Amino acid sequence: MNTSLKWLVLASLTNLVGNSLGTVIALQHNLKANFGGFLNLNGQEVLRDFLTMNGTALSAPLTFLLIQLGLTILALLTSKTRRFGVGGLIFVGAFYTIAQLGEPIVLRQLRPDGFDLAQAIVLLVNVTSSIAMLVLGIRAWRIMRAARPIAG
Repeated sequence: MNTSLKWLVLASLTNLVGNSLGTVIALQHNLKANFGGFLNLNGQEVLRDFLTMNGTALSAPLTFLLIQLGLTILALLTSKTRRFGVGGLIFVGAFYTIAQLGEPIVLRQLRPDGFDLAQAIVLLVNVTSSIAMLVLGIRAWRIMRAARPIAG
């Protein structure tokens, strides 16, 4: 297992922890997902959003987190499943980065009247770990590709 793959798995696990903490904080403070200011027009409850496809302001939906966990496990297995796991984690890293940065809570954390330390830490962990998943996933993919035997 190459170093980039090990760091990719660590970044993914860190992201899962950050999303889990984000879910708890979002449930406590009623922080609904509102990507780009238009996602939560129906006013659903935070728990229902987390259990369905919206997620919360500080976390991805449960189904996405379970898929991410599965991809992380696949990245640790044989070479065929590893490719699928790494490729999936590259996509997840890109998707989570865009999704988290599109939440209004990011801008709210930059205002003095809207700053909350716990929320800011979760945002920082989630964004940095998702960017790390993207970058380290690409590096791991390139190393796997270079190490693949050439068919003759």
